[in-house]
Amino acid sequence: MKSDSLGTFKRKTYRKIKLWMIILTLFAGILTAAESRYLIFRIYNITIEPQNILSENVLWGTLKPLEEKIWPLYWIRSKSHEKFISDYYPINLNISLCGWGKFKVKCVPLEPKFKMFWGGKYWYVTKESRVWLTTLKENKYVSSSNAESIPVLSWSSDRKLPIDLSNKKGNVMDSNLPIERIEEWYNNIRTLDWIESIKYIQAEVRGDAPVVQVFFNEIGTKGVSILFSDNPADWYEPVLAVKKIYPNISTLSKDIFIDTTYKDKILVKNKVQLTK
Repeated sequence: MKSDSLGTFKRKTYRKIKLWMIILTLFAGILTAAESRYLIFRIYNITIEPQNILSENVLWGTLKPLEEKIWPLYWIRSKSHEKFISDYYPINLNISLCGWGKFKVKCVPLEPKFKMFWGGKYWYVTKESRVWLTTLKENKYVSSSNAESIPVLSWSSDRKLPIDLSNKKGNVMDSNLPIERIEEWYNNIRTLDWIESIKYIQAEVRGDAPVVQVFFNEIGTKGVSILFSDNPADWYEPVLAVKKIYPNISTLSKDIFIDTTYKDKILVKNKVQLTK
C-alpha cells in the first residue's frame, strides 16, 4: 500500500516538474522572440552626470554584448563595471537604475591630498590611498589645487615600495602608503607654521630606521634640512629645542643640516663639510 502511494506521488511530482519545464521553456521562447523583435531588454539610455568628465564612448565601449542586450544583467554587474572604469580614470562612479533599461552614471573626480615623487615620476595620492600619475590627460577634471599648494612628498627607494606595478591593471591603483602617518607629518608642518617654507618632505631610511627629512629653501642637497623620526609624535620636543636655538629657520645658511633623531641631543652639521 505504501509502495503504491509512493509511486503515485513520484508520478505526480514528475508531471508537475515536466509541466513547469514546458511553461518555462515557452516563456523563455516568448521572451526571446519579443527581445529579437522589440528589443525589450536592451539598454535604452545611459545618462552621465556631469557630462564632460566621462565620455559616452567609454561607457558604451566597455559594455559586453550580452550586458547591452539584457539590461538586468548589466544592473547585476554594475559594481564590477564601476571598478573597471575607475581603475583607468581618476573618478568615483555610481551607476543607478532610473527606469526600464535606463541608467544614470554619476561621476565624481578623485581629490588628491598630496603629490608624491617616486620612481622618477610625480603621482597624486588620495586619502583612500589611490594613486595615479600627474601627467594623465584626465587630470584636467581633478581638483588638485590643494595637493599642489603643499610640499611634495619624496618617497625614497630604500623605503617599502608604495605601489606594486607588477600587478598594474590600469592608470589608477591602490597603494600601501601609510596615509594616516603621512597626514600627521603634514599636520605637524602646518602646526609649526612651516607649510610655506618647506619645499619637500623626504621619507627615507637611515641605518635600519625609517626617518623623515624636511627641506627648506632650495630643492637639493644644499637646502636647509631637518631630520626627524618617522613617528610624528616624536617631533615636538626636538622642534622646541631647534626653535630656541634658531628662532627663524628660514634665515639659516642653506648648507645647514639638523639631526633630531638622537635621544638626548640635537646635531647641527654643515653639509659642505660633510661632503668633503
